[in-house]
Amino acid sequence: MIMKGIQLTTNIDYKYWSVAELMPKDEMRKLQFLRFKEQIDYVWNNSDFYRKKWEASGFSPDKFKSLDDVTLIPTLVKEEMRQSQTDNPPYGMMFIPRDKPISRIAMTSGTTGEPVVIPFTEDDYFGVFCEGAVRVLRAAGVSKNDVVHTAFGFLPFIGLAGVYDAAEHFIGSLVIPGGSWNSLTRLKMIKKTGVTVLMGTPTYLLHLASVAHQNGIDPSKLGIRLVMSTGEPGAASIESTGARLKEAYKCGIYDFSGTQETNYMSYTCEHGTSHLNEDLIYFEILDPDTMQPVEPGQPGKLVITDLVQKTHPMIRFETGDIMEGIDYGIKCKCGRTSSAHKGFRGRTGDIIKVKGVCVSVSGIENVIRNIDECSDQYEYYAEKNEETGLDAIRVRIEPKSDVPESDWESLRNRVSDDLHTGFMISMEVEVVKPGTLPVYELKSKRFFDLR
Repeated sequence: MIMKGIQLTTNIDYKYWSVAELMPKDEMRKLQFLRFKEQIDYVWNNSDFYRKKWEASGFSPDKFKSLDDVTLIPTLVKEEMRQSQTDNPPYGMMFIPRDKPISRIAMTSGTTGEPVVIPFTEDDYFGVFCEGAVRVLRAAGVSKNDVVHTAFGFLPFIGLAGVYDAAEHFIGSLVIPGGSWNSLTRLKMIKKTGVTVLMGTPTYLLHLASVAHQNGIDPSKLGIRLVMSTGEPGAASIESTGARLKEAYKCGIYDFSGTQETNYMSYTCEHGTSHLNEDLIYFEILDPDTMQPVEPGQPGKLVITDLVQKTHPMIRFETGDIMEGIDYGIKCKCGRTSSAHKGFRGRTGDIIKVKGVCVSVSGIENVIRNIDECSDQYEYYAEKNEETGLDAIRVRIEPKSDVPESDWESLRNRVSDDLHTGFMISMEVEVVKPGTLPVYELKSKRFFDLR
């Protein structure tokens, strides 16, 4: 198949999509250095934004002699992208090759400010971004015989759009759209069209299963053989969320992650390992306080560099994610040699320290979703204790609809006890009636800082 001059393969039956998935570590490091060096030279010569930023910090391309020199380069934060687009609309520093047309637009959610517009040339979207996406699909075993449905509203959220296009144009699957469907219609059409692979955020996929049960539909009888989640920590990061998805759909559960600004970062194979796309992205785990590299395998702040795409290469981009760490010596049974991440703790803004203990969305979610009587919805708040002036945590939960109100206090106590056991600090727990807390189709908002 040919799409506007780009060769797209739809008949490959090989288990792996790219030779990069099997590359020895020393060869991968050499490739990463060569691509990193090429990106540095490229943006220095073509981007006024990067050149001015680096000159101000004292960095120049001649100082990059090995991957160890990456710390000489200043990091990039989203506010800089946002400001550049305010100063030079519409794209600012996000569009370097101005001699090439834009073929695809993405956009951040804008939850922390004005949305950032993310353009792609055709080469970068189909040739680079979808390269990351097709590995996600291949590792899960998606084939041209599958019927795929991506459950999102076709907003400028490119995380699910990329796998949509990769499934259709690279794998050759039939892909079913459904942007305006409500959950019940979506369930009926999944059954009617024979969907075998269902994708969405963990929050929405669990909500979809709940709607199914409310309408007398068993989600495990819909014919779905693979559930794939993204957009927020899923099965690879939160064991109880993966268990709930498995219980609901009774099929293979896979997880993938990425950023709209760069590419698909990771994907799980059949053994549950979260492999990294190390030839497309360079990964750093830094201490959030010192911004220096942590010891291998330790948790920290995720900073990434786009090694390939040229429309808006992100050099040392602070993602805002806190990762549990990277296993560089993984020997996965699937045969892939690429390093693996240990899961996400959450976003930097979602993690607070109370009495010396880090409290995160993923930690609270793992506790709540391990309790069968709790619904999938929850929220937590950081507040100031009026009497002591110290930081405090308040957690709001919903019982499932079949839990009688007479049992709510017992449930509240159990959640409180389990949170205390998990974090070794006391948290206030509030039980609200079913249906009170919001349901999200894309990324959920669980944490609210009221201090």
